[in-house]
Amino acid sequence: MQRESIYEKMTRCEKEVADLLKEMGIKWAYEKPVFIWDENKRPRVWAPDFYLIPFGIYLEVCGSENFDYDC
Repeated sequence: MQRESIYEKMTRCEKEVADLLKEMGIKWAYEKPVFIWDENKRPRVWAPDFYLIPFGIYLEVCGSENFDYDC
């Protein structure tokens, strides 16, 4: 049984970021869950696109043509 590549689950923009991080030698984990409190102080589990292991930070990629970025 062949394992599915993590890249098959990524959007085009996420793949570009993954390639850039790889080129820069930055190790990352994809969609690593993190516990947060939302704006109403409710507990939530969120899975940002990338966790940058050496820096201990999360990175969310916004690149969908179907998303309205205007607030």
